[in-house]
Amino acid sequence: MLFFAGYILCLLTFTLFIGCGDKEETVIPGADEFINEGWKEYAAGNYADAIIKFQKALEDDPDSSEAYNGVGWSMAKLSQLVDSIDSFKKAVEKDPLNIDANVGLAGVYFATGDYERAVASGKSALSIEPQYVSHHDNIKAYHVRVLMAECYYIVGDYTQAVAQIDLLGGAGISLDPASPTYQADLISVIDSLSNNNALASLGN
Repeated sequence: MLFFAGYILCLLTFTLFIGCGDKEETVIPGADEFINEGWKEYAAGNYADAIIKFQKALEDDPDSSEAYNGVGWSMAKLSQLVDSIDSFKKAVEKDPLNIDANVGLAGVYFATGDYERAVASGKSALSIEPQYVSHHDNIKAYHVRVLMAECYYIVGDYTQAVAQIDLLGGAGISLDPASPTYQADLISVIDSLSNNNALASLGN
């Protein structure tokens, strides 16, 4: 009788083990996975879907600077500039060394006409990485400097505008401040350097 009871117990245990093995384990994506998915949507031009992914990442990790950065860039692409600024600022607050977020702030501040903050954010970005290259857009340190040169020109600081141009290879060396066409020549140089500047066209 004891042998039979033991046999039944073993059989039930084996059956239970087999039954558990048939169930698929549910894998819940984490913040990093949602961030990766968000950048994939961003690369495909699906900015609204990218925001959803980045927001899911923030639900999992409210302190994720990269998730806030992703929201910021996606909103900028959708011309939601005020919300974009808020997201970039949160990204920088979480990680002051988040260069993408600093570059994003420079672009969005420029788009909203806040040229002094655009320059400040551009300086912050290039102080982190002078040879910056975006992993998500065709934006480099070159574009940040051109943006800063344009900001300086707009506020009337032509000396600093030329200084930024000089840092790009000396295009401003031939400009003569005493020339009556100095300002026109300067903006002409800036315009020629600004062609296809994705950073300067954020929000458009």
